Amino acid sequence: MDLLLASVSILTLTIALLYIGQRLRIPSIVSFLIIGMLVGPYGFGLITNQNAIDTFGNIGILLLLFTIGLEFSFQKLLRSWRTVIIGGIVQVCTTIVAITLISAYFGMLSNEALIFGFIVSLSSTAIVMKILQEKGEVDTLHGRTLLGILIFQDLAIIPMILIAPLLVGSGGPDLNALPLQAGKVALIILIIIIMARWVIPAFLFRVAQEKNRELFLLTLAGICIIIAWLISEAGLSFTLGAFIAGLIIGESDYNIDALGHIIPFRDVFASIFFLSIGMLLNTRTVFVNFYYVAMIVVIIIAVKILTGVTAAAILGMPARICVFTGLALCQIGEFSFVLAKNGLDTALIPEGVYQVFLAGAIITMALTPFAMNASPWAVDLMYRIAPGLISRGREEPEAEREEKLSDHIIIAGYGITGKSVARAATIAGIPYMVIELNPEIIRQERSTFRPHFMFGDAVQAEILEHAGIRRARTLVIAVSEDEAVPRIIHTARQLAPDLHILARTRRVRNARHLLELGADEIISEEFEAALEIFSRALRKYQLPDEEIGYIIKRVKELGTTLFTKRADGEAQLEDPKIVFHNRHVHTFRIEPGSRAEGKTIRELELPTRFGIAEVGIRSKGKTTREIQPTRTLQAGEVLITFVTDETAGDLAPLFAKKKQ
Repeated sequence: MDLLLASVSILTLTIALLYIGQRLRIPSIVSFLIIGMLVGPYGFGLITNQNAIDTFGNIGILLLLFTIGLEFSFQKLLRSWRTVIIGGIVQVCTTIVAITLISAYFGMLSNEALIFGFIVSLSSTAIVMKILQEKGEVDTLHGRTLLGILIFQDLAIIPMILIAPLLVGSGGPDLNALPLQAGKVALIILIIIIMARWVIPAFLFRVAQEKNRELFLLTLAGICIIIAWLISEAGLSFTLGAFIAGLIIGESDYNIDALGHIIPFRDVFASIFFLSIGMLLNTRTVFVNFYYVAMIVVIIIAVKILTGVTAAAILGMPARICVFTGLALCQIGEFSFVLAKNGLDTALIPEGVYQVFLAGAIITMALTPFAMNASPWAVDLMYRIAPGLISRGREEPEAEREEKLSDHIIIAGYGITGKSVARAATIAGIPYMVIELNPEIIRQERSTFRPHFMFGDAVQAEILEHAGIRRARTLVIAVSEDEAVPRIIHTARQLAPDLHILARTRRVRNARHLLELGADEIISEEFEAALEIFSRALRKYQLPDEEIGYIIKRVKELGTTLFTKRADGEAQLEDPKIVFHNRHVHTFRIEPGSRAEGKTIRELELPTRFGIAEVGIRSKGKTTREIQPTRTLQAGEVLITFVTDETAGDLAPLFAKKKQ
């Protein structure tokens, strides 16, 4: 099929099935697996180049683990050493033993049974962590427990790969080359440590100073791929390398900004990975060998739930975490396919058995989201069945959870305006978070006393989320780029509908558009500068300060129609051309014998006929601002109004001398 036509067909099918899945509350991972089955070589045959799909899928896994590393940290990883070592060993070893014994019971040879034990012991890091990320539960007790066990599984791939050749009698690894391999691993680890400590932070600082988004994104991708390649050269999985790359950048000031850049690409490529897994499944195998496929699925899920629960229980986790861990690890991992393919290529696993296993493995992957969602129900059922036997255990220890800002001010941009807001907030005792794109400012300003500084672009939703926008009271937008202001307002208003947004802009003409996007108040540099120039010019005429203050106040009140929302939350729609360009201060001298002489404001019908709500009168060198409607106008006095030229033309005949 033509490539363009195939792409259109796949996208159309993907959109339709994802929409249906969303309506039926089917997890997106399951939808992508189904789509892969339909478009793959065993379905409609829209895609037959499986190698290209596998390549894009591997990029998705790499980016997924990279973003997880960005959100994690070395300190959290070190705190999880018991989970990685003890929990990982228990889960992997008990699964291998159980599957080996079950396989031997069904008549498999010992070497075949052991290789199946290796294959089943691994779980899908991509699926489990994707679901946890969607739920926002990566940095929770059960999230850290699962991550620790999955990291150990990635490490366990090394001895499995070394042992696998022995099981087929190919002689196994060359022991004479072992010292060279160990030296190679040590050298690569040393290179990574040097890069993490000195090279990468300094390099990222230089790149960030350029303020080029494309350069920054490509640099992040390059660092991720290079470290993943180095780790894979050491004999470890490239996914572990991507995770370590994320950890390294996660320790820098650029982790959140990096996360915001990577997430869109991660989601696209991760979706392709799940599509590629679905393409492997031959649906004919499922129907022809339904009994065997069902049996394999039941055995895999039962064994992995039990071993996952056992591992978490040995770690001292509460029953809730134990059950969740077991249900989350109940599938076959992506690297299990690599081991299974090696077994197929060496004739250790027959073709028929491989296809049946493949079908069972993909089905367990598809069932994982449902199993994880069923965890609370399963725990409640356990408590009801055996309330005395099963203790609820200790609740999740969240003492190590970071203290989060709330009811704070978010300051986007730390120029003169941003600094002034921060100083005022400090004096008032109001917490604040600064978002700034200049790494030099972050380095200079952040300290023990001012810790809340974040590198990043406030346009990105991820940056605003990490700044706590849903818990903040006010967002002050003081960035220097005018084109970024509307994008920040739009994103912030979508994330936090009740947030008070105050934005700075250069031009008065931008105010209306920004209010319509969701801003509550606008500060126009053009308008504020005009007021200052106006006030200084008035002082040259030696007007009293009180008089100047009143005039400035009145102009500001008129500007309120432009720069703030109404009480009902709607943007003011008064056009600036009407408020400032067409309206002017007009003065009318009351001539002797005019129609206005001896009349009151009410008698002249100024409010009702001409829509003039307020007037001033200058008499004998003194200006009176508040005029009562019953005030009689005298010849020689000057009436002061703020009206359009058209209205002024209608008013002028009232104050002119009557024609004879």
